Amino acid sequence: MSTPKKIEKNGKRSDLAHQAYMGIRQMLLYNEILPGQKIKYQDLADRLGVSITPVIHALKWLEFKHVVRYEHNKGYYVNEADPQEIMEIYETRIVLEVAILSKTIANLDDTGIQRLKKTHEAFEEKVKEGDYYGRLISDMKFHFTLASLSQCKIQLRILEELFDLLFLRYSHNLVITSISETSLQEHEEIFDSLAKRDLARLQQAVSSHLENVKSHIVDNLDRMVIKNKEDLFDFNSI
Repeated sequence: MSTPKKIEKNGKRSDLAHQAYMGIRQMLLYNEILPGQKIKYQDLADRLGVSITPVIHALKWLEFKHVVRYEHNKGYYVNEADPQEIMEIYETRIVLEVAILSKTIANLDDTGIQRLKKTHEAFEEKVKEGDYYGRLISDMKFHFTLASLSQCKIQLRILEELFDLLFLRYSHNLVITSISETSLQEHEEIFDSLAKRDLARLQQAVSSHLENVKSHIVDNLDRMVIKNKEDLFDFNSI
């Protein structure tokens, strides 16, 4: 994934901003920082073992990626879930990932098949273990590996950015709205189609899988947003 450039200080290269960025990414991924939560600079700095300045550099980069937002005289907050945004992310993924599959088949060799097989087996293992966050990471690796077999560099960069936004902003929502068994079956269909070099079947499998995941997550997010509003109304009525 793309990261902020390392900064120069007193003529020497410093990776403190990068260290802070990667540390905050990890916290976001594992929901140690939650949507809507105010970010306390000093707490982050203490946890990451850096000063406040690198933390602010990292937060500015995350703001650029729309993961956090800055409110004047208040500070940074983690952006809340937005069903419309996640729907657009998946719609873009469907267009991008399906479009490059013809090149994936054209460039496919036995090594590529084995690469995807390993990521499929890793995902299957995480499902069996009930490792929710591990499953998210292995799912991403499966799809990114499939896309990388196309050797389309620009499309891969775009996909990287989509994954960054998806996993940093929505990892909590992806876990609690997941459909692991269905996804595992659909991954198997994708892998089998690839191994048989059946382009039409592969395109259909990838498109259907991403569409199913999108619909499931968005529907659940919509229900969660409604429930949160109802809970807030009930609380304010007390």
